[in-house]
Amino acid sequence: MKKINIYFLLLSTLLVGITACSDDDDSAPSGNLPIADFSASDDDLSIEVGEVVTFTDASENAPYLFTWRVEGGNPTYSNQKSVEVEFISEGKQAVTLTVRNDAGADEITKYIEVTPLNIPDLAITPLIKMRFENNLDNEGSVSVSPEGGSNIYEPRTKYGGLALKFTGSGDVTLSGYTGINGANSRTVACWIKTEWGSTSGLVHWGASGTKSRSSFKYQNTGVIRYEFQGGGINGVTPVNDNAWHHVAFTYDGTTIRLYVDGVEDATLDAIIDTGVAGETNVNIGSQLGGSLFQGLIDDVRIYDSALTPEQIKFLSDIN
Repeated sequence: MKKINIYFLLLSTLLVGITACSDDDDSAPSGNLPIADFSASDDDLSIEVGEVVTFTDASENAPYLFTWRVEGGNPTYSNQKSVEVEFISEGKQAVTLTVRNDAGADEITKYIEVTPLNIPDLAITPLIKMRFENNLDNEGSVSVSPEGGSNIYEPRTKYGGLALKFTGSGDVTLSGYTGINGANSRTVACWIKTEWGSTSGLVHWGASGTKSRSSFKYQNTGVIRYEFQGGGINGVTPVNDNAWHHVAFTYDGTTIRLYVDGVEDATLDAIIDTGVAGETNVNIGSQLGGSLFQGLIDDVRIYDSALTPEQIKFLSDIN
């Protein structure tokens, strides 16, 4: 019996020891909780739309997991120790960093003030100026009621701000505005980014009829075109490389001029009479609701004068 009791005592001691070790393993993690903090490459945390800020972890107690959440920026999420963010929306934007180590987690939020991009502009006020900054607002001089659009806005990384995505299934219609008709002078300009393989409308107005339509178009060959029913002119420079291009046409009553990236691309002497067969609302991203565009469009402008080559170049440079 003594031998059995000794074995039992030894076994009990071992069990107690194992239990004690197990209890120790379940105790709170050793070490200190992290204290979240980060620095910014722009110390005053006040920037313009389109500027890039680098945020870098400056936390204490050796965290090794990082989660960034950024309002109004691109990207909006990262799990790297530092993150480079382009701010694309105006206003007070929150930047939150959550850090973790074996002892637990901590979080900190700081705010960055993003002001509108200060871009110089022409002294001439356009009739239509639509920048698609999360809206369909017209900053030009005429009153319009925009309808449609995909409601999908994407960062315009090179220039800051946003652009409207056209999915090939819808357009934007400027209800109440029928464009510039007759043989009156005009300019239409916009930025596009696409690799679309189908002929599409960029900015259009006017019903079908001889010389009646005013159609600024993107061709399936990748060049731009200005077309009035019964005639038109193609550009020569491809713009279907999925890069941003500034495209425009002017008409001064006798000559149509096409421009790509601020450089004259083609000319045609012609007399047009748009709207003679009936005026229609202006379409952006289609031609009379058909020939739908796929890609990004930004900064659509319509002027009631033929801008000079220097003014077109200015527009292509400032945006």
